[in-house]
Amino acid sequence: MHTPTERPSLIPWLLLGILSIIWGSSFILMKRGLDAFDPVQVAGLRLSISFLAMLPFALRNMQKVKRRDWRYLVIVGWAGSGFPAFLFALAQTRISSAVAGMLNSLTPIFTLAIGMLFFGLIFRRSWLWGILLGLIGVFLIIGQVNHWTFGNTGWFALAALGGTVFYAISGNTVKAHLQHLDSMTIGSLGFSTVGIPAFLVLFSTDFVYRLQTDPVAAYSLGYVAILAIFGTVIASILFYYLIQKTDQIFGSMVSYLIPLVAVGWGLLDGESLHWTYLAGLVLILAGVRTARSK
Repeated sequence: MHTPTERPSLIPWLLLGILSIIWGSSFILMKRGLDAFDPVQVAGLRLSISFLAMLPFALRNMQKVKRRDWRYLVIVGWAGSGFPAFLFALAQTRISSAVAGMLNSLTPIFTLAIGMLFFGLIFRRSWLWGILLGLIGVFLIIGQVNHWTFGNTGWFALAALGGTVFYAISGNTVKAHLQHLDSMTIGSLGFSTVGIPAFLVLFSTDFVYRLQTDPVAAYSLGYVAILAIFGTVIASILFYYLIQKTDQIFGSMVSYLIPLVAVGWGLLDGESLHWTYLAGLVLILAGVRTARSK
């Protein structure tokens, strides 16, 4: 059983701000990647480039890992990067980058819920109220996305929520089982578990044909490369370091600021926001704040 650690110092707060800018910009970068490529190709590219960037570090750090660590590194690799890459790319084919960023803010709520259910976090009543507020906020956002009907768009919003569930699993796993490894080892070896499958998936599609024939493909490839290096590789290493120095709940607090950056980029890109989206976001963030209260 464990509880979140004490109030973090200035450096973790600075890392939190840096991560919010990087990850808050990820949604607009995914959107630009989808201009030329389909969701599977965007995710496959993102993971493949990340794998190549991290491969030298993975080879250097492999001797630090014991056999029992690999099961957790596989979980971190797929839950922290692999599955969310595909789910968020799929979601953004039907929902805006701003809304995707808003839904991502539910990560701390899922982190708490999964931590209590499976990782020994001690229950607090404030957490229950925070989870309920967050779920009401999600209901408002998904309801508006789907225009309060039983159409299909809401399923794409649920794909984004699935990505946040996987992020929560990854954060809890790092804190509970990989504290003895440094963040570079966790990040590089985690990516090593998803890299080759991502390559196989990518080149099983018409990626090469699109790259050769689509006039905006080179630009989309550039945006996805930026997303991979900054939004996946660098951000993941910073995030694992942040969790190790604080706790998985504080680390997930980056979701406070991610939607603000994502909304800003969305507005600059001409996306429109209904007031219901903002009301839902306020409720989600209120839920996160309630859950963090003593």
